[in-house]
Amino acid sequence: MAGRYDAAIVGGGVLGTAVSYWLSELYDARVCVLEREADVAMHTSGRNTGVVHSPFYMDPDAKAVLARAALASRGMWESLCVSRGIPWSPVGTIEVATDARQASALGRYARWAGRNGMPDGSVEVLDGRDVSRLEPNVRCHSALRCTSDASTDYAALTRAVRDAAAANGVEFLTGVAAGPAAARGRGLLAAAARAAGGLPSAGRAIDAPLVVNCAGGRSLELAQAFGLAEGHAALHFRGEYWTAGAAHADVVGTNVYSVARRPEFPFLDPHWIRRADGRSEIGPNAVPVPAPESYGTPAVGPAAAAAAARALSSRAVRRLFSSASFASLVSGELISSLSKSAMVRRVRRFIPSVRPSFFASRGTAGIRTPVVSPGGRFVPDVMELAGESSFHIVNYNSPGATGAPAYSAHAVAAMRGIGLLDHLRGRERGSAGRAAPPRRLGWDFGDAAGAQ
Repeated sequence: MAGRYDAAIVGGGVLGTAVSYWLSELYDARVCVLEREADVAMHTSGRNTGVVHSPFYMDPDAKAVLARAALASRGMWESLCVSRGIPWSPVGTIEVATDARQASALGRYARWAGRNGMPDGSVEVLDGRDVSRLEPNVRCHSALRCTSDASTDYAALTRAVRDAAAANGVEFLTGVAAGPAAARGRGLLAAAARAAGGLPSAGRAIDAPLVVNCAGGRSLELAQAFGLAEGHAALHFRGEYWTAGAAHADVVGTNVYSVARRPEFPFLDPHWIRRADGRSEIGPNAVPVPAPESYGTPAVGPAAAAAAARALSSRAVRRLFSSASFASLVSGELISSLSKSAMVRRVRRFIPSVRPSFFASRGTAGIRTPVVSPGGRFVPDVMELAGESSFHIVNYNSPGATGAPAYSAHAVAAMRGIGLLDHLRGRERGSAGRAAPPRRLGWDFGDAAGAQ
């Protein structure tokens, strides 16, 4: 395997895989995806709730890019599920307000739904009695019901996109960690992370005139190695879940979220989730952890203390932790990690019938990595950073999996707009020997990119 490519994408999650697909559809180019794990979708793309989110809860000013991508991508995911036999369950969502103070947020969400382009009738505000008629075990002051939310399997979807990209010639190099080739100022230095798969020799250089950073929880780290986003910091928070036993999985038949008590922070209060395979889970919390792969790291103890010390070495993080409200939130999240009963008590605010005995096993934990600005505030939207020969997508958090088809098309269009793809030879439909590949996923780039 040669080390020369026209573009190298770092990260085999749903975003990096989708970017590789669009590049392979549009260009006659040699593209590789470097993934440090043994397969694609091993982290956030495969360790999430599977919810296909509608953007009713997303501020159309602060989160405009992710909101538009989520709306545009829903039909793309649904059509792929149908064509590939991947689970798709239109379970819907009820966002509940437990008191009159929280109820004011529901009207705002309904307005945001319209501003974000959601169709008329896809959301409605209900009083508590209406909610109880729909879901007898749910109690609340009022709620917003969204009928367009669904549940799916994003790991299976990522693998389907990977297969389509590979059929177009994209090379997926797994078991490979990557960093910038500092000696040359461009390209990547890739090291084999494990014996199986990956490069034939550790530390071999990947020569590519374009590096696309889709490294998820490590994207800020890689961007800063390229000299970008200095002064920013990344924090890693593990979201933990508990799975209901089969006898209690149908206590509620739809997703139930609650209005965030602290909307200034990028965390969701615990909720009830209906997965595409029929399981029901409650969660998540937001437990600080040292790395984006720290699924089993204890919430307290020497390792946690060392991780906290490293995080606080950043001025941006110190400014964030100087907020009494943020420090209070973190302490509460740690308690919910140590105690199943504490997590269940939070869910009982709107599903009072649940008991700790309903939940026999822990669910799949995932890790979110929000970025903190130099001023000590969480960055609300995705960051797109362009270097001389690199493009970096940082702070791409939930609902990132939902919006990946359209957002990745937007990212490719953005790279094309600033000349980063000028070295690639476009596929010319109908020309001998260079016919474009079939539209393997049934997706249209113009429609996807135009939605942004």
